[in-house]
Amino acid sequence: MSFVQNEERLVRECEELSELERLSDWLQDGSFGQDRNGLVCWSFTLLTKGRRIPLRMVFPVLFPDLPPFVVPADDTITLSQHQYGAGGELCLQYRSDNWHPDCKSTDVVRSAKALIDATPANDAISDVVSAHPTDLPTVLAAYPLRFMLPPKTADLLRVRLAGRATELRLTLEHRLGTMETQVARVASVGHDQGLRVPADGPGVGGKWVRGVLYRLPGIQKIPDLTAHDVEEQLFFLLPHWLRAWINRHESLLVVLSNGRQEVLFRVWYTDNERKIDLFHTFAPPLAKERRVHGQTFRKSSVCIVGAGSLGSKVAASLAREGVGQFMLLDNDVLWTDNLVRNELDELDVGHHKAMSLQHRLLRINPNVRVSALGMSLTSQSTVQNIAKLGEIVSSCDLVIDTTADSGVFRMAAAICTQKRKPLVWARVYAGGIGGLVARSVPNEDPAPLVAASQLQAWCDAKGEAPPEGQQRNYGLQVEGHEQPLVASDGDVGAIGSRLVRHALDVLSPQEMRIHPEPAYFVGLRKGWIFEHPFDTHPVVYSSNAGWGEGEDGDNGLPSEKVLDQLGVNYAP
Repeated sequence: MSFVQNEERLVRECEELSELERLSDWLQDGSFGQDRNGLVCWSFTLLTKGRRIPLRMVFPVLFPDLPPFVVPADDTITLSQHQYGAGGELCLQYRSDNWHPDCKSTDVVRSAKALIDATPANDAISDVVSAHPTDLPTVLAAYPLRFMLPPKTADLLRVRLAGRATELRLTLEHRLGTMETQVARVASVGHDQGLRVPADGPGVGGKWVRGVLYRLPGIQKIPDLTAHDVEEQLFFLLPHWLRAWINRHESLLVVLSNGRQEVLFRVWYTDNERKIDLFHTFAPPLAKERRVHGQTFRKSSVCIVGAGSLGSKVAASLAREGVGQFMLLDNDVLWTDNLVRNELDELDVGHHKAMSLQHRLLRINPNVRVSALGMSLTSQSTVQNIAKLGEIVSSCDLVIDTTADSGVFRMAAAICTQKRKPLVWARVYAGGIGGLVARSVPNEDPAPLVAASQLQAWCDAKGEAPPEGQQRNYGLQVEGHEQPLVASDGDVGAIGSRLVRHALDVLSPQEMRIHPEPAYFVGLRKGWIFEHPFDTHPVVYSSNAGWGEGEDGDNGLPSEKVLDQLGVNYAP
């Protein structure tokens, strides 16, 4: 019988295990077989300090590139704190992170013996120092009920008067995965949200839940949270009057604080029987500023016209970049077929895009200020609301048009020109062949409509118009294809990322800008003017005309002067 190299190695390792058992007085009952997954395993009994411990070594499919692992033969017992749960794998000296070809399975067995030797009988705590410092995600994986309590929020709870109860408002977020997980966070402390929690404390999503905080008198010790029936012990630490008040509610979250430590438990009733669930309290890691520009854009305000596939991605990215204020304009509703490219998800289907995107941005960065307006810039009512739109644009540092709608662009361009506000816009060409990102900044570039005319002239000079396709859907019917080519989520995202960078450039001082030119045709695949993916064509405008006179722009047509010129009497 012939073997491949890995099979020869496995056979040799098994022979060495048998030899180790023959030469050792601490190994017995060795036998080879298969585990429930069909993997080769070696069952053996480890003799240590008068104990007989049945173990099983399993060779993984990727052996010898990965080491064999050792588990108790009884999958319900815990042998050491260096073990991944009851019946789980022992964390030994030889692991996947330090395994190399010179290591042997006999070394793994000896490592298991060293760990068990260092663990006292009837006590799963050994003196062996862990080679894997326990990280917070690993710890939390064992707790389906979690109470996230940042230090600043904990400080607010600890300053409440001892022996007093305070109403709380919490958020409770559910997630379904390998297990149902619930994360509770304090949203506000006190009546009518009078005392707000720091921005890094409250959750934006999830269900709002009523709760109560009780500050224990003095620095009382909170019972050992690993003890049996600790939930009832916590409940009876509360004074009688508070327990009676809690009993009048079907379900209530209770935070107990002794000034140094906080615990959260939920009291609920079923069939007149009290149930108590204990949450695992943890502090999140200290937040770090990971944005490239830090707080540069925190005070910037951006108006985004359109919350579709492109607009939603741009808004989300700008929120992550630290832009502090948003106004979202879109009257459309999210449908299921929009989900292939939109930043929103199934929970938002049937809701207006602008309002749903508002919630999305708050979940990305709870510190942002977001307003949403369900308004179409091409409807008849828009003309009646032009003054309101003018006020919105006047209050923003930048307007971004993501609609690819010529009527919307004309309306946005007219308002930005009148109010002398910069406008940035983009197009994703049909089939995802590429796109355009462009800007119009007062005193630097021509007004938006003039800039658009110059871009059109540039395309005309190429002898072929860009493949616009059907409006809004980024589709393109190509000869020889039964189905139209449609821009993918990645195509839209690629143009969206460039649009975000273009927008940030407008908000930045000139010396910090990344894009030196005001407009770019960006290729994503071969076609039209693009010879290959990422083929980029910058465009330089020929003038900066079209903005009119005045630094701050006019407030509209000079009605009084016009009527005077026409000789019409008017009431002031």
